[in-house]
Amino acid sequence: MEQKAEQPLPAWANPEALGFIAIGIVIFSAVPFLCGWVHPMSAIATAPWGIAALIAFIIVTVILFRNRNIMGATAFGFLGILLCGAVALKAVQGLLMLLYNVQAPPPLVAGGLITDAMVWVAIGIVLIPIGYLGGYRSRPFAIIIWLADVGVFMMAAMSFLRQPDHIIAHVGGYFVFAMGIWFLYMGIAELVNGVLRRPVISLGKPLFRRPAPPPA
Repeated sequence: MEQKAEQPLPAWANPEALGFIAIGIVIFSAVPFLCGWVHPMSAIATAPWGIAALIAFIIVTVILFRNRNIMGATAFGFLGILLCGAVALKAVQGLLMLLYNVQAPPPLVAGGLITDAMVWVAIGIVLIPIGYLGGYRSRPFAIIIWLADVGVFMMAAMSFLRQPDHIIAHVGGYFVFAMGIWFLYMGIAELVNGVLRRPVISLGKPLFRRPAPPPA
């Protein structure tokens, strides 16, 4: 009996434009309290944006894994699903505490800051290789990711010192803001270039060159 060769599944459309725009919007929604423009309780207002973006990130991550784009899928899964999802859940938690007039005891607040600091450190560590891999695609991509990484470590240090509203943490927030601007730009570039199928909006030259494949 003749066996038919397995046909490869057709590739789905590249969802990176959606992912970059969603990350940019979430970062923009968090900038006012990250940069100290408003009271920290305003972080509650990020909940609807984070939850809406979380849906987009799940779609983007699944499609990128489906298209065997491990770098993009891991980056969007990390920055989108894990990070933005956690921020949205924390915002919902703060909203519930506000609605029920619950005051967190000082030991819980102090412990929460240390927990946040440890997470910021983990995020900063993961951003290092993401910036490196992004450098194979675009020089500004790598530079801005690493700049935001400095901001992440600044916020981590202030959380360890239990001073999340210190000016150093707010300066770190501006570095993260720069990453949000870049992600919006990348999302628009991916959208325009993808639809027109030609490089209309430049992302810059690569910082690194891919190694040549080994000879067959």
